[in-house]
Amino acid sequence: MPVNITTAVDSLVELVNNKRRISLEEAAKELGLPSHIINEWATFLEEEKVLEIEYQFTTPFLIAKAKKEADEKDYSRDTEIIFRNLEIITAQLNKIEIKHSINIKNVNDIKELLAKKTSLDNDVLYAQKFILEYGIKELSNRINRLKKITKEDYEKINIEYENIKKRKLLFDKNLTKRV
Repeated sequence: MPVNITTAVDSLVELVNNKRRISLEEAAKELGLPSHIINEWATFLEEEKVLEIEYQFTTPFLIAKAKKEADEKDYSRDTEIIFRNLEIITAQLNKIEIKHSINIKNVNDIKELLAKKTSLDNDVLYAQKFILEYGIKELSNRINRLKKITKEDYEKINIEYENIKKRKLLFDKNLTKRV
């Protein structure tokens, strides 16, 4: 017959998980233990990422880790959608061939080209396409390097994605003018 051994620390974790959020003082009362002992346990449990301590003014609250994680939006799905859209744009760009008379190796080559060119021609279109492909590659690489997508990461990614979409619209508009 299995034996279920529960420690006082287990009781604290269970209490926090059941209440989702409880003041340290209230947890000490419910468990019948001094608040300094609960504080020590809570500090250890926070270091082990079992629960979190949140301060409201001077009152410490113990927060269930599962609730805290559920409150944080998972931006990985939204970022995955952006990543897939970048792949679609790349596939569209790969279908477009532009006859050009220049060789672009990096962004500096484009700066030189734009300093010389005053009108829309195939070389400028080629440069726009290069910039789009370069931006997509950079953003895709950044997304791939991220382990966990935070709100701040997602906001930065989304801003860059919106810029790429604007550049793509401009490129498409210029492409239709030339064809």
